[in-house]
Amino acid sequence: MEWKMTWSYLPVNHDICIGTISNTTLRGRFINNLDGEKIRIKFSNLYSPDPLILDNVTVAKIKRASNQVEGFEAVKFKGKETIRIEAGEEFYSDEIDFAVSSTEDIVLSIYVKEETNIYSVASTWSAKSWYTRYGVDGNYTRESDFPQTDNYDIYPVLQYDVNRANHIYGISSIELFTDSKVKTLALFGDSITHMSYYSDALTNRLTEQYPGKMTIVNRGLGGNRIIHDYSRMPEIPGGGTIFGGPGVERFEGDIFKDNTPDRIIVLIGINDITHPYSLNNLEQVINLDQYKNAVLKLIDIAHNKGSKIMLGTILPFKYEETEWFTEAENLRLEINKWIREQKHSDGVIDFDLAIRDENTPEKMDDGCHLGDGIHPNDQGGKRMADVVPLELFIEEE
Repeated sequence: MEWKMTWSYLPVNHDICIGTISNTTLRGRFINNLDGEKIRIKFSNLYSPDPLILDNVTVAKIKRASNQVEGFEAVKFKGKETIRIEAGEEFYSDEIDFAVSSTEDIVLSIYVKEETNIYSVASTWSAKSWYTRYGVDGNYTRESDFPQTDNYDIYPVLQYDVNRANHIYGISSIELFTDSKVKTLALFGDSITHMSYYSDALTNRLTEQYPGKMTIVNRGLGGNRIIHDYSRMPEIPGGGTIFGGPGVERFEGDIFKDNTPDRIIVLIGINDITHPYSLNNLEQVINLDQYKNAVLKLIDIAHNKGSKIMLGTILPFKYEETEWFTEAENLRLEINKWIREQKHSDGVIDFDLAIRDENTPEKMDDGCHLGDGIHPNDQGGKRMADVVPLELFIEEE
């Protein structure tokens, strides 16, 4: 038996207050594919300048086909129910005896009484493997149901994003004490991973085909680039800090900080290819050698840590005509050719082939994106998930 993450996402650094709450309950429901005996929560307040005080936190479970929440348990830290997280701090809760099966989902509820500014959240746009609801004017942490408020009433600053997401603050992972044979698959990348359409489709495959055998950790970060720091975008809140530091620098910490996954899938590079042109930062245009060298560093880190690592080909992105498309597309094709032919990684997943239009391969297939030609939707995410060889991951020793 050992601790395994049943859910974990990266808190995003918005660098400004995105919402102010008081007398508010946050509830998250998380699809769980593990059988566990104990549970613990990792609390996080990484990017806030202020302490975060959680007055009540509970954990419960719910049968997958049900809406009845059962078995509420108080989550404590050092025996106390009121949990204070200092600015920049992360830590684990006390362990809780909590018998849960892979047919039951986990429900976490957080109540904040006093007025509190929120600077950082973990987010999902697909919202299939986990989602959140908010209840104002009350502590509902032990209620099966309560009046719900839209996420964007809580976070009005985030309405600039036409793609609506679910958000959770104060935590970064949920772990279960489970069978040590359980496999962990970590997904590393940019918004195509972060938005969760393909990771949620993978989670759905796991719960249907391999209950209790594997868990997925999402380490995507929207707008992230493998080589350069975040792209400055003054038109969005925080100016672009949400995109994070270079992937080659964040990889080791974000993947291996709390566990060592058995497998890693890396899908990153579209922002390295397009941002220098679309944001008029031509001095940041990259070449194939730069991309190769960065990816080889990720492979070396993974292998030195004992993880197998697979590379995903970069998805097509043509949507509107631009004067720079041909140059950027040629680089994407060069990179994908290298990914397919290289022997350094432990395998290749051809996401490009799975999702492109067979008649116009520089474009994503119609019906597979969110309307922008670059971000997969539910159908696109399913196509991507279907080419991931989960059966090999499960069977290998």
